[in-house]
Amino acid sequence: MPYRLIALFFLLPLALFAQKKDSTATISRLQVGIGGGMLQQEVAFTPLRDVESLMGSNYAVRLRYFDDPLVGFQAELGYHQGGWAETVDTLFATRYERRIDFVELLLLTQLSIGRGAVQPMLQAGPYLSVPLRNTEQIPAEYTDPGGSLPDVIGLELPTRLNYGAQIGAGLNLELGPITLQAEGRYLIGFSDLFKNGTSVAATSRRAGLGWHIGVFYAIRE
Repeated sequence: MPYRLIALFFLLPLALFAQKKDSTATISRLQVGIGGGMLQQEVAFTPLRDVESLMGSNYAVRLRYFDDPLVGFQAELGYHQGGWAETVDTLFATRYERRIDFVELLLLTQLSIGRGAVQPMLQAGPYLSVPLRNTEQIPAEYTDPGGSLPDVIGLELPTRLNYGAQIGAGLNLELGPITLQAEGRYLIGFSDLFKNGTSVAATSRRAGLGWHIGVFYAIRE
């Protein structure tokens, strides 16, 4: 289902731009801004593991451009916290945690509905991220089970490109040259944090659900 939603957001602008010739309304609005939020997230593994979610924050500089009354584009470059927690054994005093810091580029197609001060909006698009650093909290009772492939616990996280998509729904509040934005977001990863064949995990993909807020200022209208 997320794949179909993402495809819809890429195809919808083409359909709307094709109809633009029938409208006399023209705009060209370029905005810069900042924003941030929180995301409850985890890493989904195959084979399945007893994974728990972690709350992570993110901050980004943003660029928003509209040359159509309905459809625009939003780009974000920022810092994003990810990772997961895991109950390795119910007899252990603590759980395992790995927290990962990413630098992330997000490119969104945005559908903003209405022309009043309050405009509901939907947006979706791909992200690219690279891990900067990560920290582990390993239970003292944990011992490596051994085997032909290592476990992800204690295994160094590779610095490799990670990609996926984010989908958002919320509101734009237009106050002259200033736009306030608030939305809920869903993150789905398409690539693996650990390369297949290097550990017991066949897949290791990010997932998350949370919220974002931002403020933009028009530098061209």
